[in-house]
Amino acid sequence: MFEKFHFKIFFIGIFVFFFPFFVSAQTQIFTVDDSYDLFGRKQLEAELIRTTPNLHVYVEKNWWESRTAQEQNDLRIALAELGLEFQNSIYPVLTSTFGLEPNPGVDQDGRITILVHQMGGEAGGYFRTSDFYERSISPFSNEREMVYLNSKYIGKPDVKSFLAHEFTHLITVNQKDLLRRVSEEVWLNEARAEYAPTLLGYDTLYKGSNLERRVRDFLEEPSNPLTEWLNQPEDYGAVNLLAQYLVDHYGVQILVDSLQSSDVGIASINAALRKNGFQKDFREVFQDWAVTVLVNDCSLGERYCYKNPRLKDLRIT
Repeated sequence: MFEKFHFKIFFIGIFVFFFPFFVSAQTQIFTVDDSYDLFGRKQLEAELIRTTPNLHVYVEKNWWESRTAQEQNDLRIALAELGLEFQNSIYPVLTSTFGLEPNPGVDQDGRITILVHQMGGEAGGYFRTSDFYERSISPFSNEREMVYLNSKYIGKPDVKSFLAHEFTHLITVNQKDLLRRVSEEVWLNEARAEYAPTLLGYDTLYKGSNLERRVRDFLEEPSNPLTEWLNQPEDYGAVNLLAQYLVDHYGVQILVDSLQSSDVGIASINAALRKNGFQKDFREVFQDWAVTVLVNDCSLGERYCYKNPRLKDLRIT
């Protein structure tokens, strides 16, 4: 395993320096969300570090230039690995499940832009719906299909889950806002995005996973209202665990059909349940889930437990 690991790093290092999609530095000014940015900035300059068949990867210029040569090389390798993960797993799995993102989109470029910059707190990343429209409609748009990732997670296992989460939002913008002219309710939008790492298998190793983090967030504030979204960790914990329950008992198609619907929120879940032949509505499903997080015991009835073995010990105490 140790030798294979070093061979992998060596190969990726060669890939980074000689692969023809590697791009010399170009700079671009981007509008960013000041509520996420570490310094409260509304704009920053970024360098184009690499381009692949389906990605443009920019990195905040000041942060990048403050890294040592060795750190920059390590970051190039990490970004190369992330690009391969996106190309081979994240993109094909999520688009074949939920549908396509805007493509080629407002910039007429089929590639997704990733902007890596310094963020405050524990945020893994974010996206901006305004980016998907021309500036004549949305003055602060970057006019790209893009997501933003926190620089401190580059090279760490978490970054795959964060990219999968944010890319699911891009798909949602296309399936709801652009194709059906409706805007998804935030809690359900986030629920699907939170389930994406599980769908991709990133939560299989529970320790250190996004799922473990969301269980912890939920248990710290289990009475948090599901649909009252304040963008707090407990909000993400609640929608993640509801999504896990929905898929456990009704299948991932419930999330898919509710996305590919002109309804939003609870109404879209009800329509998806009916479409898949279930007699229950969201109110009943929610009640069953509320009992499950209290008892989580299959002996009391299959509907009162999680089937995911990683959640077998989940209970509100």
